[in-house]
Amino acid sequence: MQLHVSYNMKKRLFIGSSSEELGTAKLVKSVLEKDFDVVIWNESIWDKSIFKINNNFLSDLLTATLKFDFGILIGTPDDKLEYRGEEKLSARDNVLFELGLFTGRLGLEKCAFLIEESVKVPSDLGGITLAIFNNRTLADKINCIKQMFLNAGNIELNFFPSSTLAHAYYENFVKYVCEHYVKNNGFIYKGTNYSDCKLKIIIPYKLPNDLNLAFKRIQNEIGVDKLSFSANGRPRNVYVDAQVIDGKLILLDFPTTLTGIDYAISNHLPKDFKNQTKDYNLIIERELNKFIETLNKILVKNDFERFVDISRI
Repeated sequence: MQLHVSYNMKKRLFIGSSSEELGTAKLVKSVLEKDFDVVIWNESIWDKSIFKINNNFLSDLLTATLKFDFGILIGTPDDKLEYRGEEKLSARDNVLFELGLFTGRLGLEKCAFLIEESVKVPSDLGGITLAIFNNRTLADKINCIKQMFLNAGNIELNFFPSSTLAHAYYENFVKYVCEHYVKNNGFIYKGTNYSDCKLKIIIPYKLPNDLNLAFKRIQNEIGVDKLSFSANGRPRNVYVDAQVIDGKLILLDFPTTLTGIDYAISNHLPKDFKNQTKDYNLIIERELNKFIETLNKILVKNDFERFVDISRI
């Protein structure tokens, strides 16, 4: 059975604005779509649409915060308000609400408020990245936001919930396999010491209802035996699947901890989980990719990346 890796995807970016400023939103998208998969709030293509027919708007927005890596909210002078006896121009309430929603879910470094210079800035927005623009500076501000997002995407880990699972999986299993390999210059398997080894971690493309059964089917197709070894800090032996290919010992593991992603989605989005909607499938794919991305970063940090391969199947 052939294994291969496929998890390089553009980060997804949400743009919110008032109806009157869709032109600005489209301009922002045109600048950023080379580097990101950009969706404007009003796009009606079903696969990308934020607001679905017959759905609750708030529910759709909450779902959207799970589907995107970054958010840009555009504040333009759409409303007038009286502030301390003076008339001020203000962004729409729904734009400010969406800014708070995305900031709370994604974090400060993954959201930006692109705000026209005549708009009054609410005092509660202290600490949020404000890109104040006029007609001459709009392009520069968009590029500043792009660079911030590209940097954040390279260094920041999202802890809902895939990154947390990746950390726990590494600490409870992968670390022990890697440390045993280094300390013992390999593994003893069926009486033979193998110094030429590789740990292959297999990630499914989808999460079936019974992940254990699905992995068991793959194990049967591949044909593996069990290898065990003791590890410091573990009261019981560590078990891993093994096979020898062309004189090289291949250790295989199937992280059943991934079921935690399904569990989290079922709690946050029970309707999408129950009906296996396109939004559900998109979120699953994003979280699986984040699991892989986080695990790769941990492996690089600990200098184990040459020993471990992560494959999709």
